Amino acid sequence: MKKVFMLDGGAGRVIAAIPALQKYVREHPDEDISILVGGWDVLYWGVPLLHDITFNPEQKGIFDQIVLNADTIVSPEPYRVPGYYRQELSLAEAFNVLINGTNDHSDLGLPELVLNKHEEFNAAKLIADAKAQQQKAKTVIIQPYGRSAERPDENTIFDGSSRSLDSEAYLKLAKKLATKYNLVFFGEQNFAHPQDSYTIKPQLDLRMWAAAVEAADYFVGVDSMGQHMARAFNTPGTVILGSTFAKNVTYPDYFNIVEKKDAKKYSPIRISGLDSHLADRYNDKLMDFDDDELNEIYKNIVKDIEAKT
Repeated sequence: MKKVFMLDGGAGRVIAAIPALQKYVREHPDEDISILVGGWDVLYWGVPLLHDITFNPEQKGIFDQIVLNADTIVSPEPYRVPGYYRQELSLAEAFNVLINGTNDHSDLGLPELVLNKHEEFNAAKLIADAKAQQQKAKTVIIQPYGRSAERPDENTIFDGSSRSLDSEAYLKLAKKLATKYNLVFFGEQNFAHPQDSYTIKPQLDLRMWAAAVEAADYFVGVDSMGQHMARAFNTPGTVILGSTFAKNVTYPDYFNIVEKKDAKKYSPIRISGLDSHLADRYNDKLMDFDDDELNEIYKNIVKDIEAKT
């Protein structure tokens, strides 16, 4: 049996699928298994059981060498699992349902990322440089924007899916956190706030960001890839949620979760287009925080940092 798993979507989904894929490979030693990961295949470098069988679908010859002769092609989509969109399953558990055909998640481990010595050395140097520049004892990686964030002009950053912080709210929170901690901005350079003098802003590739998260004392982020990296390395952190649900997208038994108490609607982004659009309108203000709320978030984060680092 020649089986191909094809994963798409963001890097966080790719990381969350690791435990279920490892489980499948362990339980099917006689199958010829390949994994195609669009854009994020580097995350599987060095990962036990997955390293040698993972490929980028854009690599020349992949169709002829892998896809053409496959007996089965599986494209697991968590958003089509009822238990997922009912907030009964996490992303990793939904992948387990789809990949392994089981509702038993008791043997599902944590996502596993593997760094090499070069990456670990450079990440340690990055953290040391942050400490030398900012002169604080602890270093925090902060990822304020998710994949859906847009920057239509120099002074505007917004996320129509309400998964990212407002740029001004981020700046105020960073200013507060910088009084106590070294801060490293996790994001694309063109998303750096023009008035953000509170963070260092390294230009890193995906694997080096994973290494930086592993080397840091703490992580602050939103519903995006960084928090999945932090969980893989047991880096403590706070995840600020807007339109998405903690049970689905993060690790509420591990991270400090911050979110408004306002009601939110599930956005079925891979089930229907119209309903997602309407849900986004309903959730539009969930990542808008006033000064009082930001002050409470700051105190909440500081309390968690001091308790866990």
